[in-house]
Amino acid sequence: MNMTTIFLEPSPEMNVDSYVRVIFEFEDGFSDVIVGTIPLMPVLVTSTFDPSIPYLYVQYKLFVPNPKAIPGTEKVLTTFSLSVWLSTGLVLLLTTAVFWCAGNGPYRPLYNETHTYQSLSYSFQNAWAVLVGVGVPQQPTTSSLRVFFFLYVCFCFTISTVFQAFFVSYLVEPKYEKKIETLDELVDSDLVLGYNPLLFYLKDTVSYPEILKFFDQKKQKEACLNIYGCLKRMITKRDMAFPCSPIYAAYSAREMGIVDVGKTISPLDQASVSGGIVALLKNGNPLLDRINILMERYLEAGLMEMLWAELQHRAALIGEDRLREADGDTYFAFSVSHLLPAFVVLLVGTVFSLVVFIVEFILDCLVRRKENAFAH
Repeated sequence: MNMTTIFLEPSPEMNVDSYVRVIFEFEDGFSDVIVGTIPLMPVLVTSTFDPSIPYLYVQYKLFVPNPKAIPGTEKVLTTFSLSVWLSTGLVLLLTTAVFWCAGNGPYRPLYNETHTYQSLSYSFQNAWAVLVGVGVPQQPTTSSLRVFFFLYVCFCFTISTVFQAFFVSYLVEPKYEKKIETLDELVDSDLVLGYNPLLFYLKDTVSYPEILKFFDQKKQKEACLNIYGCLKRMITKRDMAFPCSPIYAAYSAREMGIVDVGKTISPLDQASVSGGIVALLKNGNPLLDRINILMERYLEAGLMEMLWAELQHRAALIGEDRLREADGDTYFAFSVSHLLPAFVVLLVGTVFSLVVFIVEFILDCLVRRKENAFAH
């Protein structure tokens, strides 16, 4: 077309005021064609305007953050349920009590055990050594205590085998939090729903009762006038669900330096609204037929795909300095932090042993002082 094109500065925000301002300027003759995020909907296409053929078909989906990988320390501590951990600790204490009773009090002549089981600290040390798979300095001498000792060894062997199996599996395949897959799960979650106020003016023109019901049920909502800011918050902070088109999500992720946006956020298949993006002209504008013909040739030649590839490449160059892989890789480096529970147990055992040693030392000093006082 032999004409001069004047490009007016677009509105950077998607809200009701910007749309109304553009429509009023269009009606007053400041512009002849409106392009941008203009969906093919009855609220926009009236007797006053004529739409072009859709030059882009998009789907607006509700994106949610992907589940985060559970830290290695938390995974190890949750290998067993709380009841199993408490039961194991109770068995350890009861075993210590049985060992000590076998070497002291009225049970001592019956069992006739060595001095290894006559001290409470030694009894706990032996029970703890068997639990962690370390040999004891001396085995029981009587047959009845040996049977109990054998049963305790079988219990510890079973617990340690199951724990090691789960521990190795966690190192090979990381465990993730539960993924949100339905609108009901999103309603019950702690995620904040980010929405554009413009959606409330358009919701009466669409026939998606499930989505409309979801918007009414979700209590934690926050208006998002800056779409890029809300999308960035969802990717980085993972505390928001936000509806947008996958094309814009992929483009913005490239600008942020994320290689694969699918590893960070994912859409809900249950919440999807599709439609075509058109250009608006005044009713009876002679440019409409010419624009439609050129738009058909533009799409048939694949120029839209070429433009989209160039935009993605440009966004990747912008985010090159902060290029990073998305969270959620399958493998990770095994470091000392993954052995933190073992070091915590070691520290607790050391502190407990130190406390027992100090108490025994004080008691021994008091007993000796009392014996010396009686001797004089």
